[in-house]
Amino acid sequence: MRTNQLTKGEISWQVIIFIAVTITALEAPFSFTFKTRLQNWQVVLDVLISSIFLSDVIYQLRQKRKGRVSLKNTEEKTKWWTLLIIDGLCSIPFELISFMLGVSATTRLLNLLRLFRMVRIFRLLQFIGKLTVVPRKLKTAILFFCFVIAVHWISCAWLKVEVVTGIDRADIYIKALYWTVTTLTTIGYGDITPTSMYGRIFTMVIMILGVGVYGIVIGNVTRMIAAGERYKEQAREKMNDVMNFMKYYNIPDRLQHNVLSYYNNVFNKRLTDNDNKIINDLPQALQQELQIYMNIKLIRTLPLFRNCTQQCLRDVSAALKQKFFGPGQTIINIGELGDEMYIIAHGIVEVILSDGNVVASLHEGQFFGEAALLKETKRNANVRAQNYCDVYKLEKNDFLKIIENHPDLLESIESVSSRRASDRK
Repeated sequence: MRTNQLTKGEISWQVIIFIAVTITALEAPFSFTFKTRLQNWQVVLDVLISSIFLSDVIYQLRQKRKGRVSLKNTEEKTKWWTLLIIDGLCSIPFELISFMLGVSATTRLLNLLRLFRMVRIFRLLQFIGKLTVVPRKLKTAILFFCFVIAVHWISCAWLKVEVVTGIDRADIYIKALYWTVTTLTTIGYGDITPTSMYGRIFTMVIMILGVGVYGIVIGNVTRMIAAGERYKEQAREKMNDVMNFMKYYNIPDRLQHNVLSYYNNVFNKRLTDNDNKIINDLPQALQQELQIYMNIKLIRTLPLFRNCTQQCLRDVSAALKQKFFGPGQTIINIGELGDEMYIIAHGIVEVILSDGNVVASLHEGQFFGEAALLKETKRNANVRAQNYCDVYKLEKNDFLKIIENHPDLLESIESVSSRRASDRK
């Protein structure tokens, strides 16, 4: 039975077929409408496209023979074989046949049979349906592709039912495109109008279709934009609720600043403020796996881990432990024996010497205490939370296990630690 796991090879092959279908969908109606003279490059291109479809037919037959295609009932079998037969028709080099038979009305109609390849779009849509998540850019591209093909076909059909005058072929085609777009979008300036009975009938059909097409396009675009802005709108509503809450209860300015600072960090660093709630319904093993990737996003830009492999980042992320500290809480005490380092996810911490002088303020994305991972040493300063802080702790025991498989991490931390030590001198 065929798995739903899609390989890069399968995706690349579908992209090649999509390009082949697009070329045919644009070139075949144009050649048929303008009765263009068959060029050598068209014959070569059509043979190449036919070869792609023939290779795909052979590939599908092999997949079925190996049992990788699951056909559960007669209906599925009939549909599969029907599409395969159509794919077989798509692999016929109609351009080459037309070239060999000579240009005539019959061969032009034969040439138009290449549009059978458009049926392949349905297979491509099935393929896209197998993707777990369809990116918004891909949805936009599909919508744009369908609109372009529809406009092109209607323009070519308009030129078959109406006489359009122009300087040359390009001018005539642009006028047809102009008429199609203004009609489909229901603008209809009226500067290009049908003069024949068939032209009027065709125009009425396109006007009716235009209402539906315009509604579908606008509806889909609006929905995609709304989906992209959904989290931003939720963030704005959340911030308004928080500010109204603090105003109602007369929260002091200092505390208001800390709360708003926290939420700003959440909305800038995470997708939403409920990332953890999103994964809470999943099994524990999946939650842990997703949390690892959330941590990777935090640490991969730090100088310590910038040159680490993906597996090293995974191992470090899996070992991180989240800790929270309030304003004034001490994270590290001077003189204590250290066995962990910290990475700041949110907030500001102060580095304070024994004489009470603040020698540094560290912000989100920075780290401290890394020297304790390299050697047994006592802390030479206090580190205290200036506001509400969210930090991640990496313990020495976990670090020693990680560097057994990733010695490059040890070199990176030694380099950073020695550089910081020399800066303090």
